[in-house]
Amino acid sequence: MRIPSAPRTLESHAVRAERAARIRDPHVEPINSLIDEIARAIGYPALPYIDPTFGGTQARALMVLKAPEADADPDKAGTRLLSIDNDDTGAANLFDAFARHGIDRTDITPWNICPFPIAGDNPTAAERREAAPYTRKLLAMLPNLKFVVTLGAAARDGWKPRLLHPYRQLTIMAGASPSPPGINRADQRSSFEAAMIQLADRLR
Repeated sequence: MRIPSAPRTLESHAVRAERAARIRDPHVEPINSLIDEIARAIGYPALPYIDPTFGGTQARALMVLKAPEADADPDKAGTRLLSIDNDDTGAANLFDAFARHGIDRTDITPWNICPFPIAGDNPTAAERREAAPYTRKLLAMLPNLKFVVTLGAAARDGWKPRLLHPYRQLTIMAGASPSPPGINRADQRSSFEAAMIQLADRLR
């Protein structure tokens, strides 16, 4: 798969079809099978898969956001992906940050603190409790994982090391969400940038 040089390439049906054909590649198959398990458990036809251009099970860092939304919204037609190539502003901001700070996407796996659609703007305590066992299963699939970066308050507040990985030491970083409207504020933009710089430094 060719790594794109510009954001929003998943607006192309051809690119999306190419990625969709690779969601069972060995490095992402276990995680995407977990996503199928989650979809069955909550009664959803499908949930967004991990983009196979990411590191999958070989990742050294986990990038955690809130819940599937925008171009990853599972209610949209076609195979949806967790991807920095999605056709939305948050993904475009991530694509740009990865490019500027030299972050190799094969070092990363994306995830959501709630890997399923949520009822409101932010996950409830009940939704976070429902999601936690799936995140623990994910972490067991990532033997090389050293770092977790949470982006946005929902991801930051929902990441509980004592609940999710009580016997595993991981370096946790936090920054603002890359998505509007928050990212349009100067302080939120600075927080997001600081997290991306810290992540890039850790991965070097």
